[in-house]
Order: sequence, then C-alpha cells, then structure tokens
Amino acid sequence: MAGPSGSGKGLMTQRSGLPLVQLDEFYRDLDDPGLPRRFGIVDWDDPASWDAGAALAALTHLAHEGRTEIPEYSISASRRTGTRELAAGDARLIVAEGIFAAELVEPLRRAGLLADALVLSRPAPLVFGLRLARDLAESRKPPLTLMRRGYALAREQGASITAWEAAGMRRVGLHEGLARLRALDQLADADRHVRTAGGTEDVLRIAAVCFVRMGAGGLEVLAVRKRGTGSFMQPGGKLEPGEDARACAVREIAEELGVGLDEDQLELLGEFTAPAANEPATRVEASVFLAPAELLPRDVEVMAEIAEAQWCTVAAPQTGRRWAPLMTEHILPALRVLPL
Repeated sequence: MAGPSGSGKGLMTQRSGLPLVQLDEFYRDLDDPGLPRRFGIVDWDDPASWDAGAALAALTHLAHEGRTEIPEYSISASRRTGTRELAAGDARLIVAEGIFAAELVEPLRRAGLLADALVLSRPAPLVFGLRLARDLAESRKPPLTLMRRGYALAREQGASITAWEAAGMRRVGLHEGLARLRALDQLADADRHVRTAGGTEDVLRIAAVCFVRMGAGGLEVLAVRKRGTGSFMQPGGKLEPGEDARACAVREIAEELGVGLDEDQLELLGEFTAPAANEPATRVEASVFLAPAELLPRDVEVMAEIAEAQWCTVAAPQTGRRWAPLMTEHILPALRVLPL
C-alpha cells in the first residue's frame, strides 16, 4: 500500500484489522553517508533514504515463517532505536504500507507473495493538512521544515501517484481501498477453508530429483521455485499420460535445468505422499530420485517455469524461505539418514 505521506494509509489498514508492516521503519540512519539531500536537509522522500533490501527480507521472512524482526525507527531522531518481533498469527494477508511500497511490487510478485498493490489517492489540500497536523503533533521535524516539505509534496502529489501507478499499483480512494483489503482478506480466508476442508482430494503423480553436495554447513540439496509461487521444492514435475517416473524425471531436469540425465543415473530415494505446495485440496504422490551433483554446471541456470534455484542445508534449512511439505516432511529426513 503506497500513497502520499499523511494520506491515511495506516488508518485504512487499521480499520481492515490486518497485520501491518510500516515500511517507514526501514529508513536509513541519519549518519549513513549515502543519504540524498534536498532543501539543505536529508531528502526522506527519496527511495535512496530507505533500505529496500532489509524491508524485502523482513516481509519474505514474515510470509514464510509467520514472524520477523522489525526495526523501531525514530522519525524525530532519524535513526533506529531498537527492534521488535512482529507475528502474523493466523492472518493469511499482510499489509506493507509506506511511500516506498512501489519499490517492492516486482520483487514480491516474482516471489509469488504479492496479493495486490494499491496506492491511496486523496485531494492534495486534505493530505497537506492531515500530514502537517500529524508531523507537528509528533514533533517529527522543526515546523518550518515541515511546512516547506509539505508544500513541495503537495505540488508533486499528482506526479507521485502517476509514478506509483506506472510501477504497477492501482489507484483507490479511502473507502474503495478499505473494501479491497476486506475482500482480499475474505478471499484468503476462503482459500484456507478449501485447503483444510475434508473430503476428496485431487492427487498428482510427480517425479522429483535431488542433487546433493557437501557445502560449508554440511550436506546441501538443490531446491527451485516456480514462477508465481512462493515455495521451494526439488526440480521435477507431473508425469505425462503413459510416462513412468524415471522418464519423467529425465524430461523435467532437461526442461528446467538444461541438464541431460540417463535413467540409470537415477537412484530411488523413496516413494512419498504429501500435501501439494501450490495447489489447494491436492496431494502429491512422488517418486523421488538422487542424481549426481557433478552433472550440474558450476552456476545452475534455471529454465522454463523455474524462477530461481538455491542450495538448502539438509540438517537445518535456512529461514526466510518457504519449503514444500514434500521436502520438509519426507525428503530432508530421508537425506539426513542417507549413508554418504
């Protein structure tokens, strides 16, 4: 959620009842040598004054793990004063709110974590008054500085909203935005009920391949994430009609990693069943194979529908990532007892 400073983004989120990550907490400290300057002071409206990488890491960890550490930033002192833990609880939707939210639209979309991107638009005179009243009440900066900054932001508000829209955000008014947040929350809740409801589940037959190697932290296994999804899993895919698991594994590895395997190079790790990572009310029946890691190029290149690949430590998977149930419930435990 983006919008002009003081436009009511935080108020709208509070009314929705959803967990809120205030992106202003990720401003850089005043003594950071790279801070941009304007009007003789630091330009806190320039994205360079803000730590996009830290904000993205915190949101990713919150989405995957259900909790994360958030900085506590003092606007008046222009520096971080501590940290706090933020937990999402049972919520399946999280609002990240701030004037730099557009910087995160594409990274979150690529990670399969973006539900929507909204920019709050309200009349510039109203926003000027709301912002000035808030900043004076909180003693954010000297009054003259606040007036000068407020007039500049009011003149630039139209262009800023246009830029946010160009970054992939949708313009909404206060009531429309609140209605959209509530609708998204209801949709996420309905999805949860579908995933947990009893009854017949769809079953997918798949083949997956584990490439393992020794890393600095011990045994590692290659994991990949498909475009538009948030879970990492082993490369592989669905069996085609009449295809056996080994043939499927060879075909999928060629398509996803550009690596040619022979069926006799595959060693069966096990036959496992687990909830599907990315499809509701679905389970996978998986034939999981081991393949020699030396067949992979030094720098793994992903292809087809694969968005990214990374090596996962088998003994203790890295936090800040969502791992598929098949991987956490079956593959990693099987690899931990594998004689190597």
